[in-house]
Amino acid sequence: MAKTSGKTSSNPRGRRPAAGGAKRNAPSPLTTLFGGLKDLMKVNFDNRRIPTLIGLALAACSLFACLALITFLFSGGSDQSLIYAARDGEAATELGREAKNILGLPGARLADYLFNQLFGWGIVFALSYVVYLFAHLIWRPRIAPYRYITSFLINGFLLLWVSVAAAGLQSLFPSDSFLRWGGLRGEELFTYIYKGIGIAGLIGVLAFTLLIFAVTCSSRVLSAIQNPKVPKVPHVSVPRPQVGGFFSRLFSRKKKDEEPQSEVEGESYSQDEDAWRDEPPMPTDDEDMDVQEEDPTPYVVHTPTTATTSHTAEAAPSVTSFSRTTTSEPSDVPEMIVEEAPKDDLVEDGDRTAPEPLAPGIQLALYRKPTIDLLRDYEQGGTGIDMEEIEYNKQKIIDTLASFKMNVTPCKATVGPTVTLYEVIPESGIKVSRIKTMEDDIAMSLKSEGVRIIAPMPGLGTIGIEVPNSTPQTVSMRSILASRKYREQQEKMELPIGIGKTITNEPFIFDLTKMPHLLIAGATGQGKSVGLNALITSLLYSKRPEELKFVMVDPKMLEFSIYEEIERHFLAKLPDAERAIITDMTKVVATLNSLCIEMDNRYRLLQTAGRAVRNIREYNEQVRSGALKRIDGHEILPYIVLIVDEFADLMMTVGKEVEQPIARLAQKARAAGIHMVIATQRPSTDVITGLIKANFPARIAFKVFSMVDSRTVLDSPGANQLIGRGDMLFYQGKDMIRVQCAFMDTPETEAIVEYIAQQESTGSAYELPEYIPEGEENGAKGFNPNEKDSLFDEVARMVVQTQVGSTSNIQRKFNIGYNRAGRLMDQLEGAGIVGVQEGSKPREVYIKDQATLEQLLQKLS
Repeated sequence: MAKTSGKTSSNPRGRRPAAGGAKRNAPSPLTTLFGGLKDLMKVNFDNRRIPTLIGLALAACSLFACLALITFLFSGGSDQSLIYAARDGEAATELGREAKNILGLPGARLADYLFNQLFGWGIVFALSYVVYLFAHLIWRPRIAPYRYITSFLINGFLLLWVSVAAAGLQSLFPSDSFLRWGGLRGEELFTYIYKGIGIAGLIGVLAFTLLIFAVTCSSRVLSAIQNPKVPKVPHVSVPRPQVGGFFSRLFSRKKKDEEPQSEVEGESYSQDEDAWRDEPPMPTDDEDMDVQEEDPTPYVVHTPTTATTSHTAEAAPSVTSFSRTTTSEPSDVPEMIVEEAPKDDLVEDGDRTAPEPLAPGIQLALYRKPTIDLLRDYEQGGTGIDMEEIEYNKQKIIDTLASFKMNVTPCKATVGPTVTLYEVIPESGIKVSRIKTMEDDIAMSLKSEGVRIIAPMPGLGTIGIEVPNSTPQTVSMRSILASRKYREQQEKMELPIGIGKTITNEPFIFDLTKMPHLLIAGATGQGKSVGLNALITSLLYSKRPEELKFVMVDPKMLEFSIYEEIERHFLAKLPDAERAIITDMTKVVATLNSLCIEMDNRYRLLQTAGRAVRNIREYNEQVRSGALKRIDGHEILPYIVLIVDEFADLMMTVGKEVEQPIARLAQKARAAGIHMVIATQRPSTDVITGLIKANFPARIAFKVFSMVDSRTVLDSPGANQLIGRGDMLFYQGKDMIRVQCAFMDTPETEAIVEYIAQQESTGSAYELPEYIPEGEENGAKGFNPNEKDSLFDEVARMVVQTQVGSTSNIQRKFNIGYNRAGRLMDQLEGAGIVGVQEGSKPREVYIKDQATLEQLLQKLS
């Protein structure tokens, strides 16, 4: 019974703690209240409500204090009797008299306390610091916190110095004024110093402290002390002392006794290498006394002038000084060059409609290249340089690296359409490899993605940090093809391709014949297809149909379908192909092998042309000059560009059968005028094999999602740090160049294709040589047991069982290539299992049952 009652009584005891625990776990009202207040404070800090309220309160206090002080100084001491009466507790008629201060008796007492009881004229700097605080809390919230401390120290020093100096002056020139020039605190500090070291010591302390302050804040004073002007004495030269790396770059100046430059050299800012080193104008005394928050050191923006800008009638100066100033810093912030991207130098398009001079061998006399009017201008209007953003990013980079004990000195910022390149110089003793690992930390500090570090910059001795702009610009294809640089390179290059702009806003143009083949890789949606369209458009604008042909492989079936209308102008295909654009992967192997035959035929043609011809360019020049006669069978050979949109899908579908012809073309096709552009979105090693990579030195990488993919494409990281939307890296075996790909919209491509399609053509697509797989030549096939394929027996059983004699069926069932399937079909024909080929129909199967087949297989073995 006791046990039963014990068990019964134990259950409630077991439940009570659970209930009590549940109550204890429930949040208390006080916790809920503090949590709500915490969330409210966080929201108010995020939207800057609390800093703004604090700034407004400081603004009100400073306004009242200034009004009280101004009226106090001009009152002539008439309010002093009221102040003393209120201080002594007298309630006589003095208290009934109205004060002259604009804020009444409280204003007079406040002004008397601030001026006479504290620091006298030095109180001006205390008020200036309050103004600095509320102005930056309200209007400049992104300023670095340490600048508040810097401004506090500067104003604090001036407050004490002016207070002591004013108290000393008043002691030397006593007067009956109601004002204490240095205030009570200033007089006490003056008396303490005067009793200790006397008047001479006091003057020395004031002089040297002011000199130290001027050296700290003014570069002119530092330069004057480091390089004193000494009168020239015959046979005596005063050497200029060498200054350290930081101060040498910041304060170095050209000597004034150098010979003046000519007027022409003075106007050309771009030719003066030391123009950016000139010191800023000396601030006035008032500016030094007020110690304003803004330092009058201007940013110097250097715009590089290219060779193409010399063609313009009136070239604008290449150096621009921005009036925006930075916060005064004693020695931490050196001068930094901000290099602005130059304006586009565009060329008028009027000459495109005029008749073109026809060279020998040109067949389409009435053909006109597309005009620039077919392209749109997507680029935004010039917004200039956002110096606030550049200053903010620069300081964040310095602070982030300094927090890891890596001090750097900024020296240059190059602003591009989408990315700004900041160049910094590390202090001696800092390993470059350490800075390379700081990409993620800098990206987190800047709250930005796509930060890329180039350490070191090739040939410059600096470290580059690429930071995306907050407002990137869209690069239009129009600005590339209409640029003067593209027009000039168009005459010099065989296959000029303008694909985008560099970070200095210059059109990036390269010659495909110098590559000679191009590999493009990038994740889905990062601009790979747009880059291919830009490449094709650039070639359509530069070449005529007689000079260029495309072979397009489109596994997606929709990417290149828009170019079908120009089949008779710029496309090439097999003789029996229905469509020029290849979408059936089973026909790709035949096309690639046909290109190999075309390559061999061209080499034989070049061989018969003589020793003076080593490539297709020299051959075409000989034809145009008449050295090679058309009657002898010599005609202008067009360049052939093979473009594969998705190579990974091709490798998965056709297998390794395409690797051999592609490797052959990559090794030998350059001199024959056949070039390849292969694109893939899966840059893995089974797609981009070592054999392919070895023959594709030129590569373009759009954004990929892992460092492994970047190393597969570029043999180095970097593509995983891009920002997408056409941001890419161009690599050709040496330096990598960051380029923003030009944007091509579908309506633009349609307009270009329609413009070309309406013009005269050659009547048909360029025919490639017919390719016949091995073993498919006409005639009876023999069977050699020694050459029997290992899959022969299995394939024979499958053919007899299905009664379908088809090469594609064998290829699909056994997952083999087209060439091997063709050889197996030839062996089946030689063994008498299937009949001869009759067009596109499946072959007739002679053996109808498995028993007969097994007997035949035993005989053949």
